Amino acid sequence: MAGLLQAPNQSTSDQVAYTGVRRPLVETKIDPPIASPWLISRDDLVDRLDRAESKLSLICAPAGWGKTSLITAWLAARPGTHLAFVHLEADDDDSASFWAYVLAALSALDLGLEIPGDPEQLLGTPGIDPMLRIVPQLLNEFRSLETSLVLVLDDYHVLSEQQIHNSVHYLIEHLPQSVRVAISTRVDPPLPLGRLRASGEMIELRAKQLRLTADEAEHLLLDRFGLELDASSIELLCRRTEGWPAGIQLAGLALEEEPDPAAFVQHFAGDDRNIADYLTGEVLERLPPDIVRLLTRTSVLERLSGPLCDSVADAEGSAQILSDLEHHNLFLVPLDHQREWYRYHHLFGEWLRHELRRREPDGIQVLHSRAADWLEEQGSLEAAISHALAAGDEERAAEIMDRYLADGAAVNWTAVFRWLGRLPIEIKERHPLVAIAQVRLAFTKGDLLGGRQWLPRARRALAETAPEIRQQAEVTVRLFTALSELVTGDMDRARRLFTEIADEEREDASQTFAIAIGYAGTAAFWAAGPLQAMPALSEAVVAQERTSQPYTGVSALLAAAYAEISDWSAAETTAASALALPPPQESPLYPFQMPAHYALGQVHCARGRSEEGVAELTIGLEQARAWVEPIFVAYGCLLLADCLDDYSEKRALIREARQLISDGRGRGRIGDLVAAAERKLSLRQPSQSTSGTVHVLALTNRERDVLRWMRSELSFAEIAREMYVSYNTVKGHAKSIYRKLGVTSRAAAVETSEQLDLL
Repeated sequence: MAGLLQAPNQSTSDQVAYTGVRRPLVETKIDPPIASPWLISRDDLVDRLDRAESKLSLICAPAGWGKTSLITAWLAARPGTHLAFVHLEADDDDSASFWAYVLAALSALDLGLEIPGDPEQLLGTPGIDPMLRIVPQLLNEFRSLETSLVLVLDDYHVLSEQQIHNSVHYLIEHLPQSVRVAISTRVDPPLPLGRLRASGEMIELRAKQLRLTADEAEHLLLDRFGLELDASSIELLCRRTEGWPAGIQLAGLALEEEPDPAAFVQHFAGDDRNIADYLTGEVLERLPPDIVRLLTRTSVLERLSGPLCDSVADAEGSAQILSDLEHHNLFLVPLDHQREWYRYHHLFGEWLRHELRRREPDGIQVLHSRAADWLEEQGSLEAAISHALAAGDEERAAEIMDRYLADGAAVNWTAVFRWLGRLPIEIKERHPLVAIAQVRLAFTKGDLLGGRQWLPRARRALAETAPEIRQQAEVTVRLFTALSELVTGDMDRARRLFTEIADEEREDASQTFAIAIGYAGTAAFWAAGPLQAMPALSEAVVAQERTSQPYTGVSALLAAAYAEISDWSAAETTAASALALPPPQESPLYPFQMPAHYALGQVHCARGRSEEGVAELTIGLEQARAWVEPIFVAYGCLLLADCLDDYSEKRALIREARQLISDGRGRGRIGDLVAAAERKLSLRQPSQSTSGTVHVLALTNRERDVLRWMRSELSFAEIAREMYVSYNTVKGHAKSIYRKLGVTSRAAAVETSEQLDLL
């Protein structure tokens, strides 16, 4: 890869030509850079450079990462430090030229140093050995310095002569404390970096540290271009550019002409004219044609390795080329410590794909097909499916998907659902596991009708598949059949089907058992009540922990079951555990944490914290409504109504619950719960009693809290302590309760409240 960064028609020998003619010094090459008015203050990085106090400061990153700007900002923050700056170019790649400019930069500072030789005379002297004539004498002169000095070697990557690197290393190794060397480069210099790093004599900053934060990007766009973008646009721009300073500046140039900046940022990519022009000039024109061809062809890949690139690009030696590209910081990001896998910088990859579409538009599908071949052979089925789809080969993609879905534990369902949207119906119907995945997608999206319609298609596809696949797949179809009964309201049938599957799988303690027993408990909760559901739900919690099954909400529903039987401690503990569990990777059939919010809401209301209870119940109800799951919405309406005091609000919630189950979908005990709430509501009308009907005046939230405590064995004084109120406050609420219930004692109040089901 010699000459990797050279233009194709330029050889190394062309760069170094001794003519014997004395060349004048180009003085602008030793002029320190002038801080621009929009220079970003990189305070954190400047502070790191300052605190390091190391002999070498290495700033290594690709083009446009602000290496020189950082040095400028660093030295601007050190007013007492002298700066000797050398901007290196390709024709400085010999010892005489290099050291001539270093000495010229030092002479310009007028520090009283005795410079070893005339820089201009040195510039025209070939074959100079800096280790004999220059470096030792320079080091001796540095010892007499009474001020701080930084020698900056900018664009060091243009140098290849080993004699220069040897002399620079010797200089760094023997520097006194008052002198430091700063090197900015696009590639690691051939210096003993490991030794310098281990001895603490070097601080290094790379692209990862140089990327701009959102705040820095905001300041750059505002100061440089006068652009004020909203925070979300700034964050998106930083993600798209990966903090690449040049990319953000190029975006700023384009944004100056955009009437809708936010829309532009949404679509900003590597094919933007400014980005394309920059990368073409800084990268493309410096690379040989075969390297450019490799880069563009492999841009179809998300991840790169040598053998994969060889196969896709029809090339050889890609592993070494990738290594060299990374060494030269050409927007290649390593993905492992072994440097076997890489990816392109996002904008760079988009630009390469733009170039590929321009150069080889008819070959793109072939490249994807080659990638699918190699990845499938290596067992990387997920990536192979994506490339098969990109190649336009849906039949092959479905075949690979069937193999991929056979290993259910390792499936990325988010990707599967995305692939399903790209497959024609007739292809999905021919592949059994793909058809089952379509059933799963429909139920996950809440498309109950679609899920039920796909079940017979999945069964037909299974009938023609291999026995070893059919056996496990049929269990999955049975699970979804039971689930269709559960979500459409036939709780008894769903409970029976899930229990049958759980009994068959119990001995193997499989994930299928964990799923089936959990749903059996869910069906039991709605069919028969919390006490009948608890054994299955508790068993499901243990089974899912044992099999590392993704959380399916059984512990949240178990918490709701505890709350319904007034076991407040168990409800609170179980709900907290459920809320701490991570959500599943795929969209849930219903919001899995929602029943836990219901449980916590009831706990708070029971313990006299009505305001907190209403808040938790409202969270759960909003989650249920967002999913439009009628049974859980109706259940949440009833729970919230029971915790409120306002009659009109209670009536509205109970009416909503009735409407939700009136279409026949709400079979199970939810109908009985709604009917009980309606009866309770009729006893709480806010009017005086009339002949023939028992009516009570509505209790306030605080009175209902006190009434709940009155059902316990605590005295009024103990109740006051539990509620953090005075004894007289509790007595006052009790008298009001007696009056509204038409009783004269605590025992009578408790008995009447139970008869009227007030709590």
